[in-house]
Amino acid sequence: MDNKYSLYKDSYLDKGTILVEKDNESNPINKDELNELLTCCEKVNKEFIEIGDAGESNNLLVGRFMTDVKKPEVVQNPFSKKVIDILSKKKMFDFIKNVCGKDKNLFLRRVQFNQIDKGNFVGYHLDTDSNPDYIAACVIQLGSDYTGGKYRVYQSNGKFNDFISGFGDLIISNCNYPHEVTKVESGNRKSLVFFVSDHEGKNKRNN
Repeated sequence: MDNKYSLYKDSYLDKGTILVEKDNESNPINKDELNELLTCCEKVNKEFIEIGDAGESNNLLVGRFMTDVKKPEVVQNPFSKKVIDILSKKKMFDFIKNVCGKDKNLFLRRVQFNQIDKGNFVGYHLDTDSNPDYIAACVIQLGSDYTGGKYRVYQSNGKFNDFISGFGDLIISNCNYPHEVTKVESGNRKSLVFFVSDHEGKNKRNN
């Protein structure tokens, strides 16, 4: 295995989460793709969410590109295809597979834009409560001027690790680790979040 993947994989196994900075050569998103994703996320229609997909308390705006209620379904809007095409590129999935130590093909199951404004948050939850087959949640940070909004991942011993991401950074987080996003203290925390799995059929949560 390439040494760069080995280091990330070790960190992922140890903490359940890694952060890849925008300018790191390993980051699979380039500048043009990042700008296209930002444009799509800014223009997509959004709704205010107080209860998340896993039943957690939330306060945030969400714009949807792919949902996963009964099965993965692309949302019909002018932006979904552009976003999904970028996220589905081989370089992205190769990177995720290497970090997560997966040999099987991976599939997008849910894709959404999250905007957390000052005073708002994402509550403590487990992603596998939304779908037991979720392997990793991937978060591309699109906000560049905010404080607070830490991506907090809890360990089995009750302790936690905080990840503070800047514009263009990529977080990959094991869906079996409980986590939350702490209250945003200033500005707007904007991120594109997508969930991957090696299962592309019906959501077993509801079937």
